[in-house]
Amino acid sequence: MLRHDFIRKLFNNSLAHGLNFGSRWLLNLLLARYMLDADFGLFSYVYMLANLFFPAIAFGVSFYLIHHSAQRQEPALLFNSLLLSAGVFLLLLGGAALWVASGQSEVAFELYALSLGIGLLWALAQALFSYLKGRQQFFVEVKTNFISALCLGVVLLLLMLDVLNSVEEVLWAILICGLVPVWMGLAVVWPELCQHWQAYRQAFGRQLGWHSFVERLPFAWADLFAIVMTNIPFIFLALFSSLLELGQFRKLFILFMPVTLLPVIFSQVFLSRLSRLTELGAKLQFFRKMLLLSLPVLSVPYVVMWPLAEWLYELCFHEVLSADAVLMLHLVLTTLWLTLVKTYFEVLLTSLGANKRKASLVTLAVVLTSSGYLWFNSALTVAITSWLFLAGNMTVTLMLALACWFEIRRKKTGGV
Repeated sequence: MLRHDFIRKLFNNSLAHGLNFGSRWLLNLLLARYMLDADFGLFSYVYMLANLFFPAIAFGVSFYLIHHSAQRQEPALLFNSLLLSAGVFLLLLGGAALWVASGQSEVAFELYALSLGIGLLWALAQALFSYLKGRQQFFVEVKTNFISALCLGVVLLLLMLDVLNSVEEVLWAILICGLVPVWMGLAVVWPELCQHWQAYRQAFGRQLGWHSFVERLPFAWADLFAIVMTNIPFIFLALFSSLLELGQFRKLFILFMPVTLLPVIFSQVFLSRLSRLTELGAKLQFFRKMLLLSLPVLSVPYVVMWPLAEWLYELCFHEVLSADAVLMLHLVLTTLWLTLVKTYFEVLLTSLGANKRKASLVTLAVVLTSSGYLWFNSALTVAITSWLFLAGNMTVTLMLALACWFEIRRKKTGGV
């Protein structure tokens, strides 16, 4: 029964993310194929900003809400998340306005505002569905993302019909599509939020106090630096290289975007189940079981794509790769497999209540990896970026594995 329940929830989560992520992947693929390299480089820059703003605005909402709402079903958790995301969004929007007003930005304020707006909608949707997943309600997101995928399908059609002709128009279309999951998610939880609103208002100071912020901070810190770790190549290519090379590296990444969905799908269901186990022995037994059973299965797409990578790239982008570019393609694929392995240790650390340790290690990995990019500075190329991307993710994976071992030993010996 337990196995059937876990598989059912994993299937629902896979279907939900597959619909959402698949439509985004097709959009990126078509943009890379039909846009001029310079325009796609600009789109990649703004979309990278949206991916960076998103975890900052979400403020660690995914793991936090799944973990805590699995243990205690309090609507105040969701209230706090939505209010906190809105507050962070306004702060970042003000910061972007000041940055543009200083005259140091070559990018228009509209593009910053669009990237922040997209990030806000992603964060709100993630809060709503993470809260529901902590309560074991996974199928709600499936229905929502089906409608969202249809909306993005309309955007794809408009793109192919040449109705959308600029980066700004494409971003506005993505923003409008982002309203759909927020609206549908709110429709599900709205009766519950209204029911508990009066009680929440009475306890507002307690519910949204300093303790709540401090409790949330390690989750936010870990999520922010985890997404920075993923986007670090794009950040430094934008700083030290050209938008053309940024677009070229993003093409390597886009080809494998579907497999990057696997860690996200699995981690949410895995954490929801692992957090409900209170005894250390049962928690570790379930972790080992899932590691041995699921890792080989989830690794299959990476293994299958390894010999097909070059052919897939040429098929998707109508470009013939050099031998060096083929090597870079395989380096990116290997790095993305490492992110799958890393996910297991991130989930285990969170379920053990050691999210502060996870946040510290991910931050250290970002600092070390950034040092490598800074060392090369203006000499940074797509090839060097691919090697640094691999080295950084290998480092953080090893550190998280060691942290899990240390935390388990500490708990077994009665450490606090």
